Amino acid sequence: MVCHNYPPALFEGGIAHYCRLLVRALAERGNRVIVFTCSDFTQPENSEGVKLVDVIRLSGPWNHQTVFAIDRIAAKKALDVLVLQYSAVSYSASFRAAWSMTRSICKKATAFHSLWGSVPDKLLAAMLLIGNHPIIATNSEVMHLLEKYAPTVLKKTFWIPIGSNIRPVEEKKSPTGDGPPLIVYFGMLYPGKGLDKILDVLTELKSRGRIFRFLFVGGGMLEHASYETEFKDRIADRKLADIAGHTGLIPEEEVSRLLQESRFVFLPFDAGLSDRRGSFMAAIAHGKAVLTSPPCVEMPHIQNGVLAIWPNRESATSYADLAERLLDDEAFNRRLGRGAMALYDQFDWPVMAEAYELALSVE
Repeated sequence: MVCHNYPPALFEGGIAHYCRLLVRALAERGNRVIVFTCSDFTQPENSEGVKLVDVIRLSGPWNHQTVFAIDRIAAKKALDVLVLQYSAVSYSASFRAAWSMTRSICKKATAFHSLWGSVPDKLLAAMLLIGNHPIIATNSEVMHLLEKYAPTVLKKTFWIPIGSNIRPVEEKKSPTGDGPPLIVYFGMLYPGKGLDKILDVLTELKSRGRIFRFLFVGGGMLEHASYETEFKDRIADRKLADIAGHTGLIPEEEVSRLLQESRFVFLPFDAGLSDRRGSFMAAIAHGKAVLTSPPCVEMPHIQNGVLAIWPNRESATSYADLAERLLDDEAFNRRLGRGAMALYDQFDWPVMAEAYELALSVE
């Protein structure tokens, strides 16, 4: 498994957590798993423990020479398959070009978490699509783009969606009856996550006299190092510090407890809801109702009012109206939670690991 910032790392995004949980699920099914990661990002400790996973840290910055090094190690260790966990921003152009064109002694597969970007990114993505077999599409957005722009590769494509990047702690708690109800945003803090929308909605709810607590759960990203600090300043500037807090990066057990204690989870993504969002999958894995933005692509398995709810037209007022319903209508809230749990049974990690085994075994 190739993941440039495999946890524990200085900056851990959704793909890093996805890779960690997928690797653990594959190892628990009896597979020998080796992770290639970049020493520039990862910490020396291996959170999974050497009994499950071997982690090989290659020095950075990663480029075409890194691909050659991975191929040499794969041959020496007699690996059956190499899987690249791919997004355009994670790897240099030379790394991506070499990965697509270099033939290895073992099978190469690419798991696409995103597809396009800039014009050069599109060219490199096309090279990866042509040069790798099989292709794993980890979300409906990637499948939509492949169906529309690259239908010829669908015959070697497997749709294996992501699971929750936070596993629920064993003892689930009911929302606390003491104090105001808690609403949670969970995810990294960077542009595109709908964070300014949230501030607008919090302002609207506060103006209506609603009593609640709100927590932004998550930290910043390497590419947007100053965003987290600037966002906390915006919370203060909007006079929302009395109701809105920020945890920064915290252990996943604490995240899980906060999700469980929340009334609902608020995730109004700027680009629209997608099943590529690990924070959304974490919310439904915890059986939480989700207030979110309209989907960016059609997803038959995610319907409005079944496990999540979104406004027909986005505005602070429309989101605040739905938030008030989730705060006041306990039966509706529980129904969405049951819908979330029913869907997540199909997206849990053992199911995903079995699907990976099938995809990687096809010749």
